[in-house]
Amino acid sequence: MSRRVGRVSVVAFLAAIHLRRCWIGWPPGSHRSPVTYRPEPTMRSGMKTAETSQNAEELGKRAQWNVGVIGAGVAGLVCARELRRAGLGVEVFEASDGVGGRVRTDVVPLPGATSSTMESAKRPFLLDRGFQILIEAYPEVRRQLDLKSLGLRGFVPGAVLAFGGGDLRIVADPTRSPKYLFRTLSAGIANFRDLFSLGILRLKQVFLERPYAALERSSAGARSTEDFLRDSLCLSSNLVERFLRPFFEAIYVTPLREQSSACFEFVLRMLADGGTSLPSTGMQAIPAQLAEGLMIHLQSPVAEIRPNGLRVESGEWKDFDAVVVAADWPSAGKLASEISVAHGTQSSTWYFALPSPPPIKDPIIILNSTLQRESDSQRSRIVNVGFPSVVQDTYAPDGWDLAAVTIRGSCDVEESWVREELAALFGLGSLDTWQLLRVYNLGFHQPQQTRRLWPPREPFLGKSGVYLCGDHCAEPTLDSAMRSGRRAAEAILQASGQAENRCA
Repeated sequence: MSRRVGRVSVVAFLAAIHLRRCWIGWPPGSHRSPVTYRPEPTMRSGMKTAETSQNAEELGKRAQWNVGVIGAGVAGLVCARELRRAGLGVEVFEASDGVGGRVRTDVVPLPGATSSTMESAKRPFLLDRGFQILIEAYPEVRRQLDLKSLGLRGFVPGAVLAFGGGDLRIVADPTRSPKYLFRTLSAGIANFRDLFSLGILRLKQVFLERPYAALERSSAGARSTEDFLRDSLCLSSNLVERFLRPFFEAIYVTPLREQSSACFEFVLRMLADGGTSLPSTGMQAIPAQLAEGLMIHLQSPVAEIRPNGLRVESGEWKDFDAVVVAADWPSAGKLASEISVAHGTQSSTWYFALPSPPPIKDPIIILNSTLQRESDSQRSRIVNVGFPSVVQDTYAPDGWDLAAVTIRGSCDVEESWVREELAALFGLGSLDTWQLLRVYNLGFHQPQQTRRLWPPREPFLGKSGVYLCGDHCAEPTLDSAMRSGRRAAEAILQASGQAENRCA
């Protein structure tokens, strides 16, 4: 009888939390139409065509201020675009050969492919630099991007929990994916008290709080996610250890005790509010869209900054009315002494080409639920496995699939170890047919969280006229990077006396 009551409660809970779609809307501005810009003819190594130079010169004559932005990551691109919308002159300086920062995608051919085989395959592999997904409900993502043009295809709202030896259990939201209802109920992950606690949290988020309420509430310091789950929500160890811990450690590639509970609440809400997906041309489609129409100097690292200018490594000084440091945390610290020493998480992503169907044929993420606390050094450090080509078939050639394996920590493991761990996880004899394509060792995966959220920081440094933006200014999410870029632009517009030109 208790099991029947528990199962009914699961269904009632999941149905109730999604009724909010009928009543709750997005914040003002989140549905506004994206602004379309004419792409610049080139973005090569700081070179500009005559047309680009002429347009920039005319814009500079009309604008009261000209701004230099260092870094063509997501934060820098959003900042530059907001300023350009308001009529200011903007130039972006990027040290690498492309835009996006940590959001990049590489095109990799089929292993051993010749021109004839590639022609038959018709497309290569798309490898995001680190396994990434787009959370569509982020308010700033909806504000800044034209999501329809990205050709998004979504993951199943949930995850496969891998317990080793081929024991795979699906936990999904049956209100959005009804076919997984009975498999979710039989997973045996949550009890009635767990569902009640999560239900109360969800109702509070939907009816009593704005999207960023949890992040704002943590401004004076916040507890870790581990403490929050144990002490505030009083969740069972089964739910925490088997689902929530591997799920959020896969997102942030860091232990729960080093994650902010405010960030946990925010992301949990975003996952419930919308789907997760991949663009048809890879995650780099996001910064590519943001970069349209901007003057960007690629392969132009900046060596020195001052309040009203910057010096590129070639030696040339460029004068600006304001300078924005939008580089990642380690790079920003080299330019401005006021920025604290960077602390970030480490991970590696191993990409394999599969000539046969993957062990999971559903578009869903696989979590390693055998992963225990970091103190247990004998446990596997694989945190999640994804098959991007199952979600977006454009990620792999015809007849092939793509596997992305994320490992927490530095890339100090052998390929043989990775294969053995994967085979044990999926209960397979061997993975001899899986061909290793590439390994991305991410020495700075994302800013490291502490037991409190990053304190709210005005988008400027101690030197007058030098501004700061990036995900290290707040929580380490794509939404945060975009939001910090917009806030930096708003601060510059306010200082320039052109705040009335800001897009609402």
